[in-house]
Amino acid sequence: MMTFTTKSDVKPLITKEVQLFLTEELGSYLVVRNGVIIAKQLSNAFDNVAIYDGLTITEKQTIITEFSRLQPSLDAIEFTSGLLIYVPKNLIVSETLHVFYLTDEPKHIHNTMIYLESNSQLKYFEYLTNNEVSDVTFISQSNVSENANLNYSGITKYNDQADVHIHRYSNVLRYGKSVYSVAEVNDATTTSNTSIYLLEQYASGTSKTVAITSLKQDASFKQLIEHLAPDTEGYIENYGVANNDSKLVFEGVGKINKLMKRSIARQSNRGIILGVEARLDANPLLLIDEYDVEASHGAAIGKIDEEQLYYLMSRGITLKNAERLIISGFLSPVLTLLTTEELVHDFVTTVENKTL
Repeated sequence: MMTFTTKSDVKPLITKEVQLFLTEELGSYLVVRNGVIIAKQLSNAFDNVAIYDGLTITEKQTIITEFSRLQPSLDAIEFTSGLLIYVPKNLIVSETLHVFYLTDEPKHIHNTMIYLESNSQLKYFEYLTNNEVSDVTFISQSNVSENANLNYSGITKYNDQADVHIHRYSNVLRYGKSVYSVAEVNDATTTSNTSIYLLEQYASGTSKTVAITSLKQDASFKQLIEHLAPDTEGYIENYGVANNDSKLVFEGVGKINKLMKRSIARQSNRGIILGVEARLDANPLLLIDEYDVEASHGAAIGKIDEEQLYYLMSRGITLKNAERLIISGFLSPVLTLLTTEELVHDFVTTVENKTL
């Protein structure tokens, strides 16, 4: 492993929480504070991957122009920070790139741009957090070219001093595959949108969200997969837990436009309500303008199964521990995305604290 930092005094700038994750086991990582890379460790697998931070106005405008077909409306936004990850043609990156985003600015507007050329592959993991009162807008855009494969995962863990707006966009070209799997365990008021556009034939996209709300938290998560070419596949999966007096909303939209024949749009929503006053809404939508397609959606929301609780308690497990076991199993899709024991422990501890 080759290790270097852009500053000699970075340790005070990295929170203790994130410092615990920066182990040899973690492999390749970046630590980005207010849009500037303050620490990184990259293996030789990333030698040909271009990574830029601290974008100047000129660089920002050039890069946004390159991404204009992805989300033109973003061109007018004045970002306070940015990160560009560029994977060239035919490069398959076998390791995961972990990016830890820290913010302590009162108002933070960040834009991460991921560009995969044809026949390339990237596994990307993000961890979003703050340690000051902050109004945070986090935007990420990806362009997945022909026969490229993006595996995008992460944990968002902003505290209750933040007001959070997250927007993730992905364009997918012919035979490209874009898979988004994100655990939203914020304590902040949160609105999050994930939009995947299947632009060319045989493209596929998946949006998988796990969200936990607690106390008086209000959080809304929207997913859109739009089919803009025939023979495309889109999958939306949502898993939620609402505790205390919190409100959690999922809204998934599978949209198949006219003439987009033989496309597939599937959606599923599962939720557990723990608090008496908690509310969890799932609004699966299918917007279908073509006959020769496959489409389905479903939602199952309720309390923890009494028979499951009874079975575990009959084996000597307390009620609270039985509930935790069931919730951990329910949220297991996230655990497979975490690459180190430190990340697993952090997620499990957060789940336990939010479901007490």
